[in-house]
Amino acid sequence: MCTDTERGLRLALCAHAERLDAYRQGQLTADDFRRARLSYGLYYQLAHTSYMQRIKLPGGAFTAAQAHEIADIADEYARGRMHVTTRQNVQLHWVDLSKAMEVYSRLHRVGITTRGAAGDAVRNITGCSHAGIWPGELFDVKPYVAATDAHFLLHPLNFNLPHKFKVAFASCPADCARGRINDLGFFARRREGRDGFSVYVAGGLGAQPFLARPLCEFVPAEDTLIIVEALLGWWSRSGERANRKKARLKYLFQRLGAERFAAAVHKEYAAMDAEKGTALRAELTDAVGAFRSSRPRHLPSSRLHNGEPDFARWLRTNVFQQKQAGYYAATILLPMGEISGEQLRGVATLAAEFGSGELRATTDQNLILPWISGARLQKVYRQLDALEIGDAGALAATDVVCCPGADFCSLAVTRSLEVATAIRTHLLAREVRAAEVGVLRIRVSGCPNACGQHHAADIGLAGLSVKGPDGHARPHYLMWLGGRAGEDTAAIGKRLSGRFCEAEVPAAVAALVEYYRCERRANECFGEFVRRIGVARLSEVARSGEDRAGDDGKVASCSR
Repeated sequence: MCTDTERGLRLALCAHAERLDAYRQGQLTADDFRRARLSYGLYYQLAHTSYMQRIKLPGGAFTAAQAHEIADIADEYARGRMHVTTRQNVQLHWVDLSKAMEVYSRLHRVGITTRGAAGDAVRNITGCSHAGIWPGELFDVKPYVAATDAHFLLHPLNFNLPHKFKVAFASCPADCARGRINDLGFFARRREGRDGFSVYVAGGLGAQPFLARPLCEFVPAEDTLIIVEALLGWWSRSGERANRKKARLKYLFQRLGAERFAAAVHKEYAAMDAEKGTALRAELTDAVGAFRSSRPRHLPSSRLHNGEPDFARWLRTNVFQQKQAGYYAATILLPMGEISGEQLRGVATLAAEFGSGELRATTDQNLILPWISGARLQKVYRQLDALEIGDAGALAATDVVCCPGADFCSLAVTRSLEVATAIRTHLLAREVRAAEVGVLRIRVSGCPNACGQHHAADIGLAGLSVKGPDGHARPHYLMWLGGRAGEDTAAIGKRLSGRFCEAEVPAAVAALVEYYRCERRANECFGEFVRRIGVARLSEVARSGEDRAGDDGKVASCSR
C-alpha cells in the first residue's frame, strides 16, 4: 500500500524532474537551479568529476537489496566507487547530470530518497550504529531516527530554514552518533521506567567549533517530534538570514546566551505541545509501533571457531557480542571510507546469507554487519578477506577517517584522501606498535569546514594552503589533539602550535602515536593523556617526528 509520504515523495520527485529539465534546456540559471539540486543532495564539484550525489541513510541503516542497488548505480554512473561519510551517507562521484533522475528513480524503487541530503534542511539524521544490539542499552533508538526523518521529508519548514540542521540520536556509551557536535542531540535516558532523552542543542564544527549545550535533562520519548518542531519553528523565525556565515543555530545560541536561548525554546515547546502535541504524539507512536527490526537468518551460536591468527585478531578488534546471546556484529573496515561496487555487492550478499539482510554505515566511515551467528563468523571473515576488506584494527590508529578532499570537492584546499592514505601506510609499516594503543581515532579534513570532524578526533588535521618564500602555495595542515565524543566526555581538541607541511604529517602523527604508547598510564585514554601532558610538550613531540620525515624512505621531506 502506498502511504501519504510515498505519494508525496513521488510528486516531489516529478516536480524536481521538471526543474532539472528546465535547467538543462536553459530555462533556469545555475543560481536558480542550485537550490533545487541541493535539495536532492546533488553537488557541483570539480570540472573533471562532474557532480557528486549524496545518498542519505537515516541512522546509517540500509538493506541488502538497497546495497545491491547502490552498488549497481555506482558501477553504471559513478565509475564503481563510493565514499561512506562521517554522517552515515554514501557519496557517488562523476555523476552526469543527464543521469540524475535515473539515479533517483532507481533509489526510490528500493525505498531510498535523497531528499534532504543537502540544502537548508534537516540533513541525514545520524543514529547509534549499535542501536538495538548493544549490551546494556536502555532502548532501541532506530525507530525514533526513522520517525523523525519521515516527519520532516515533506514538512513545510524544511528547505526554508536559515541553514542546514543536523540531528543525532545516541544510545551507546561510545556515542557513535556523536550527538554533541550536532544542532540537536538526543541521548537515550530512562526515568522511573519511562523511555526518553536528554537533549542538547547548538553544537557544530566548521571554522568555529562548539559542543552542543544541555537543554532538557529529560524529554519523554513520545515528545520527540514536539521538541524538534518547536526548536525548528523558533529558529526559522529567529535565526540569521542576512549573513549566511552566521546562520547556524550555534550562533543564535552565542548571541542570546544559554539562559535566554533555553527560555525561548521551552516557551515554544509548551506552545507546540498545546497546539499540536496530541497529533504529534500519535504520529510518533504509530511510527514507532510500525517499525520492524530485521531478523537473523540463522540460529544463534556462541561457538567461535579457533583458527588462523589473522582471524583471531579480526575477532578481537572488529567484532562485538550483541545483547542477543549467540549473535555478533562485525565492523568492516573501509580505509578512508572508500568501497567499490563489487565489494558492496559482496557485503550485501553476506548480510543476506549470514546476517539479517541489514547493513549499517557508521560515523567512522565503516560498515557494520549485525546478527551473525557465532558459528558463521569465520566464513564471513574469509569472504571479506577475499573481497580485500577483511582488515583487522577497526577504530585503531590505522583506521583513518577523512573527507574526499580536493580530489573531489570544490571547497577543499588539500588532498585529504592522499594524506590520510599516507598516514595509514606509515602506521601500517609500524603495525605492532600502532596496534598496541587500541582505539585511537585519527580524522582528516581537506579544509576548515570539518567534514572529517577533525575537532572531535584524538588526532585531527585540517588542510590549508600556505605560500612559501618562492610565492608558490603548498598544502599544509593544522593539528588538534584530544577531541572526544560522549554526552559527558565530549571535548573539542586542543590545537598544536604551528603548521605541518603535507609531506611531514605522517611522521608527525606516528611520533604522537608512539609517544602515547610509551608514556600513557594504565587505562588512560588519549584525551586524558593530552590534558596531562599538555599541548606544548606534544607540539615538540610532533615536531620531532616531522624533523625525521623521510628517514625511512617512505615519506618525502618537505620543501621549505
